[in-house]
Amino acid sequence: MNQLDPKLLSRSFIKLTASFPKRLTGLYMALHTGHAPLNKHLHCLSKVENPSCPHCPGTDESVHHFLTLCPHHQRARHHMIQVLGHNATSIPFLLSNEDATLHLVRFVNTTGQMKATFGEVPLPR
Repeated sequence: MNQLDPKLLSRSFIKLTASFPKRLTGLYMALHTGHAPLNKHLHCLSKVENPSCPHCPGTDESVHHFLTLCPHHQRARHHMIQVLGHNATSIPFLLSNEDATLHLVRFVNTTGQMKATFGEVPLPR
């Protein structure tokens, strides 16, 4: 884990997720490690035929693509960008800053992209 992301199990990550419901912590772990239910990871597991985004042929559906680039999710991403500004395009910020959590969860829930795995992700308390 430390090779993937040295800050993953850091004190700040543990502090951030300490009060999270299990599903929300699971979502954060999946997004941090790239093991999210997106085609890039599912392709590695032989669960889908190719790693491409269903909306952007030729582009891998990765965590970065899903959270910051995919035009299909632009409408859902709009609120995050309005509130967080340019930080909404920073994966490290989205996955480590307490101020981003609520907006990230709303984005994920609005897209419905992770619903089969995580259900409706509860908002942080």
